[in-house]
Amino acid sequence: MNYNTLAVRRDGRILHVDFDNPPLNLMTVEMVGELFDLAGKLVFDQETSVVVLGSTHPEFFIAHFDIGDIFRALNDPDVPQSKYADINVVQALTTMWEALPQVTIGLVDGICRGAGLEFLLATHMRFATPESRFCFPEASSGFLPTGGGTTRLALQIGPARAREVLLSARDFDGTEAAAYGIVNRSLPADDICAYVDDLAQRLATRSAGTVTAVNQVMAKVYNSALDAQFSGFAVENDAMRTLLAVPAVQQHLRQLAELQDVDHELDLPASITQAAAATAAK
Repeated sequence: MNYNTLAVRRDGRILHVDFDNPPLNLMTVEMVGELFDLAGKLVFDQETSVVVLGSTHPEFFIAHFDIGDIFRALNDPDVPQSKYADINVVQALTTMWEALPQVTIGLVDGICRGAGLEFLLATHMRFATPESRFCFPEASSGFLPTGGGTTRLALQIGPARAREVLLSARDFDGTEAAAYGIVNRSLPADDICAYVDDLAQRLATRSAGTVTAVNQVMAKVYNSALDAQFSGFAVENDAMRTLLAVPAVQQHLRQLAELQDVDHELDLPASITQAAAATAAK
C-alpha cells in the first residue's frame, strides 16, 4: 500500500499507519481519499488485527484540515462529495474508521487539532504524551467542528466538558485530555511507544472471534447512541452550511489559512487571537 500522505508498515498482524504530510500534517482532500481507500482495504483484511495510527512528524499528529481545501471542496465540482445529504465526507470517513473490524489505536505525541482530533475521536483507543496538545479552534472563527467532532466529543466526555473544549478553543495538554476522557491515558514520551507496542502485540494475539464478540457487545450497548450520533451529524451539517455562508466566517477562515505555517501553528490559539486583535485595530 503506497500513499502520498500516509506511511504504512506491517509488523505481523499489526499495521502501523503514520500521517506523513509535512510540514504540518494537514488533513487534505488527498489524505481523506487515501484514508477511505485504506479503510476499504481493511474491511476485508483478515491478516490485520490492530491498526496503530501515529505521525512521522515530531511536532504534529494532524494540525487540522487544510483551509484551502475546505474552500476547494465547496467550489470545485471535481472534489468528491458525500452521497448522503445528512453526512459530509469527514463524518463518513470517521464513521467508516470507527466501524472497522480491527482494533484502532491512536498514538499522539504532538499537536492534534480540528479534523485531526475529529479523526482521533473515532479510534477505539487513544494515548498521548503529557506535552501533546488537543484543540478544537473552530469557535475562534465563528465555526464549529463539523466532521463528527462536536457530536462524538459530547457523547464521549459529556456535554459540560465538551462545551468547555469546544467554546474555549484553547489547547488542552495530554494530561488534561486524559483527565477529561479525550484519551485513555497520558504517558511520558520515553514510555508511550513501548506501552502502545506492548498493547498492540497483546491485542494481536486475540482471536478474531473474541474481538468480534467484544465489538458486538459494545455495539449492542451503544446502539441507542447511534441515533443520537447521526442526529448530531445532521445538525453539524446544517450548521456548517449556514455558517460557511456568513461572510465574517469566510473572512476568519481565510485569515486562518494565512496562519498555516509552523511558527503560527505551534500555538494556534494565540496566533488566532493576535490576528483577530490586529484586524480589529485596523
